[in-house]
Amino acid sequence: MTLRTLCLHAFLSIAALGMNGSAALAQNLGNWRALTAEEEKVRIADISPGSVDPSTIEADFDGNGRKDKALIAINKFDGARGLIVLVHGRVHVISPDGVEASDGLGLAERGSWDTVCGNAFREFHDCTDYPSRVMLKNPGILWIGNGRTSLYFWSRKTKSFDVVLVVD
Repeated sequence: MTLRTLCLHAFLSIAALGMNGSAALAQNLGNWRALTAEEEKVRIADISPGSVDPSTIEADFDGNGRKDKALIAINKFDGARGLIVLVHGRVHVISPDGVEASDGLGLAERGSWDTVCGNAFREFHDCTDYPSRVMLKNPGILWIGNGRTSLYFWSRKTKSFDVVLVVD
């Protein structure tokens, strides 16, 4: 095989991956991988795709003007599901385990968000050192599952994600 033929095969293979694979699969996720089509099918079960929370969302979570991607992913080493976010091409592991097969994601719009200490759930929580509200300057990530919703949002100070509980 000539060098030219070898290069052509490599180019066509990369192009095929880009056209047929998901964007998450084409990106380097380190120790993580995106859900396969079969895993996504199991995740949504018999629910119509339009009425179930997605496993991947995109927004400018860090406020730099470029879209970032949050996704439920599988740890390649132990098979655990986790929540990860790609920011600046770097993988931020938000929750390394505890994500159930039926969990989904939601997009939290900019603005004021009540936490469990700022709504009716405050009766069931110790709110002594917990904020009753957070103000999002950028979109955030809602992790929705098992009767609980957590809100993850980018902290410019720590250059990482903070979290508050919204529903419990």
